Amino acid sequence: MKLLGSMLLASLALGVSATALSAADYYIMPVRPGPVAGTPLAAISLKATKRVSRLRLNVNERGNTAGKWVSVGEPTTTTEPATSTPTSAEPQFSTTTETATTSPTTSSATTATSPTAPPSAGPTYPSVAALLKSGKLQGGDRVFLMEGYHGPINISGYKFSSTVTFAPVPGQTAQVDSVLIGNSANVTMRDLKVWATSANAGSGPLIRTYTNSSDIAFYGMDVRSVPDAAKYLSWNLTTWRANKRSGFLLQGARNIAVGNRVTGIYHGIHIEGPQNQIIDNIVDGFSADAMRALGNDSLVRGNKVQNCFQIDANHADGLQSYSRGPTGKPGAGTVYNLVIENNKIFEWTAPTTNALKCKLQGIGMFDGMFDGTQIRNNVISVTAYHGITIAGALNTKITQNTVINALGQGTNYPWIAVNKHKNGTQSKNVVIGNNAANQIQSTSKAANNIVVSNNVVVRKIATEFTDYRGQDFTLMPGALSANAGSSTYQTPSDILGAPRPKGTAPDAGAYESQ
Repeated sequence: MKLLGSMLLASLALGVSATALSAADYYIMPVRPGPVAGTPLAAISLKATKRVSRLRLNVNERGNTAGKWVSVGEPTTTTEPATSTPTSAEPQFSTTTETATTSPTTSSATTATSPTAPPSAGPTYPSVAALLKSGKLQGGDRVFLMEGYHGPINISGYKFSSTVTFAPVPGQTAQVDSVLIGNSANVTMRDLKVWATSANAGSGPLIRTYTNSSDIAFYGMDVRSVPDAAKYLSWNLTTWRANKRSGFLLQGARNIAVGNRVTGIYHGIHIEGPQNQIIDNIVDGFSADAMRALGNDSLVRGNKVQNCFQIDANHADGLQSYSRGPTGKPGAGTVYNLVIENNKIFEWTAPTTNALKCKLQGIGMFDGMFDGTQIRNNVISVTAYHGITIAGALNTKITQNTVINALGQGTNYPWIAVNKHKNGTQSKNVVIGNNAANQIQSTSKAANNIVVSNNVVVRKIATEFTDYRGQDFTLMPGALSANAGSSTYQTPSDILGAPRPKGTAPDAGAYESQ
C-alpha cells in the first residue's frame, strides 16, 4: 500500500478532486511489484526527412458513413517508445522520425484521444479479474495498473456502454503476459508492456480480440515475444523458433491498433474483422507476415515494417490479404474497400547482414477477389519478385508507390502486377499510375478497363534516389521519376503530407521531391 499512498499524494498535490470526475478511477496491484525487466529498445529511423522529434499519437481516424476508409486533414504521427542506451547486441538506429499523412476530405470522422485528466483517488484491487468480478466497472471508467508484473489479462463478457481505459499509473511501468478479449466492447488498452515470461507460454498471439468483440483499441503497446526481444539480431535459428509468438490478432468489428511497437515476433499485426485499422505501428524483427488485413472497409496506414527473418517454410509478406468464403476457404469470397497507404516495408535495415535474412514480398494479395482496393503512397524495398501483386482486382487503384530492389540492383523485380484470380476471373476497372518500380508487369487492357499510365521503370537506383541503402527514397536531381506523373492519377499529398505537385507535374512514386 505504500506505493499506492505515494501515488495518491502526488495526485492530490495536483489539486485533483475525485468528486469532480463523472467516472471512476480504479487501481490494480501487481502480482510482483517493482521494476519491469525488459531490454531497452533502440530508437528506429526510417529517414528521408530532416525533422527530428519525439512524437505523440493523439488521432484515431474512423471511416465515413458508407464504411470506406478516407483521409482526414490532420496528420497522424508515429509513437516510438522512450528508449535507453541500447546494448551492443541490439539493432542500432538513429532517432530521426517521419510524419505521414494523406489528403484532406470533407467526410465525417470520430476522434479518440488519450485521457488528459490526472488519475484521482480510487479503490485498489488485487487484479483486473477481481475488479471485473466486483461488478463496479462501468463505461467511462479508467483502470490504472501499478508498477510491476500483472500476469495475463483476460476480459470476457463485458460490453461497456462507453470506453473503459486500461493503462499504467502515469510515470510507472506495467507488464502483462497477454491480453485476450472476448464477447466484449468499448475497451481501450494503452502503454502496457506485453511479453511472455513463461517457457510454456505457447505460440498464440500475445494480444487477441475474438470475433464477438468490437470497438477494442490498443495504443502505444510494447509487444515482444520475450523480454529481451530487442536482441533479435543475435538470435540463432533455435532461438527464433523457441520465441515463435505472434503480436496482434484482431477479430471482430471496429478494432484498432495505433502507435504500437512489435519486436522479435513471428506474425506481427493481423486484422480480420470489418472496419478494423492498423495505423502508425512499428514491426521490427519478424519471421512471418508483418501485417495482414482481411476484413472489409479496413485501413492500413503509416506503418513501418523492417528486418525479416526466414525460420521456416512460410514466405513472409510485409502485408498480406486474401478473401475468405463462407467456410473460411481462402480465395472463395471478396474483400471490399481495403485502403493501404503511407506504409514503409523494408526487408532489411540493420547495419549488419544475417544468415537468416529473408527475401520479403511487399504487398501480396494472391487470393481475390479484391473490390475497391486503394494502394497509394507506399515505399517497398524488398528482394522478392512481388512488390505489389493483386490476383483478382476490381475497381482498384494502385498509385504513387515506390517499389524498389533493396540491394539497388537493376533487376526486373520487385514488380507491380495485377493478374487474374486463381480461378480465372479477370481483373477489371483497375488503374496503375504514377508509380516508380523495378518493373510494371501489367499492361493496359481496354476490354477490362485496365489503365497503366505514367509509371517509371527504375533500373539505375543509385542515381534515382537520395540514399537507397539508408532507405531514403526521395529523388535525386535529374531522377527519371521527377515530374513524370499525371495529375489524373496523383494523390493530393505524398507520404510526408507534402502537397502535389511541386513542379510542372507530380513526381512518380511515394515522395514529391521536385
